[in-house]
Amino acid sequence: MTETATATLTKWGNGQGVLIPKRLCKNLGIEPGDRLEITATEECITILPIRERAQRTRRVSIEELFADYDGTYEPPSEWPTIGNEIDWGEPQGKELW
Repeated sequence: MTETATATLTKWGNGQGVLIPKRLCKNLGIEPGDRLEITATEECITILPIRERAQRTRRVSIEELFADYDGTYEPPSEWPTIGNEIDWGEPQGKELW
C-alpha cells in the first residue's frame, strides 16, 4: 500500500518539524511517543518506525503477573511502613487511594 500526503516544514523552537497526518500514523501503527529512524540521501528523506515497544494483547491482573513468583519482598528499613505495608504518604496529585 502506498499513500501520499503533503506537509510543510515548520520551525519548532531551535529545530524544524513536519506533522505526519493522523491517517498515515494509524495505517503505519505509530503514535505520539514512538521512536522513528530518519535517513536522508541527496534525493529523499525516509522515516521508518523503530519497532521496539512491547505490545500487550490483553490486560493482565497483578495476580496473574505474580502467579509464579515465590520470593519475598522486604522494603528497606528506612522506608516508613504501616504494619507490613509501605506508607507512601498522602496523595500529591490526582492519584486514587
